[in-house]
Amino acid sequence: MAKDNKRINREIRAFRVKVIGPTSEQLWVISIDKAIEIAEEAWMDLVEIWEQDWIVLCKILDYGKFLFKQQKNVSKSKVNSKKTELKTIRLTYRIGDHDLEIRRNQAIKFAKDAHPIKIELRLKWRENQYAVQAQEKITSFVNSLEELYKLDWKITKSWNTFYVLMHPKK
Repeated sequence: MAKDNKRINREIRAFRVKVIGPTSEQLWVISIDKAIEIAEEAWMDLVEIWEQDWIVLCKILDYGKFLFKQQKNVSKSKVNSKKTELKTIRLTYRIGDHDLEIRRNQAIKFAKDAHPIKIELRLKWRENQYAVQAQEKITSFVNSLEELYKLDWKITKSWNTFYVLMHPKK
């Protein structure tokens, strides 16, 4: 297990430390040897909590339990944190109105989950000659999502693909 950059027992470099006991009572400023002795009598560790100038604050606690609780809290926060991932919506030049509505509903669902979206419109073969109409199609689709999403940059064309990146409004 990682030590979380805290010094314990003999690793503490101070001669005198301010100690907080295992039941959170303050034992004032005592020598490091006396503090370690008190911790060993209680079958616990002396852990450096805070250091500034000549004052070192230490606490007597079970370091293994402390690390376990800390690791458990970190894993709980990871579980509870909301992960957003980039979702891609692909359109085609010949997409029908019903299919376009389905893609719009998908984008609305993604906005509720706070996912950014990338919208692509890829032209194939002879469709490349209709680039102007394809740009109008992707522009109208982006405009229909304007109330939920904001544009990161304008619609760009790379080779035969139009794409745009949008993030949900907060």
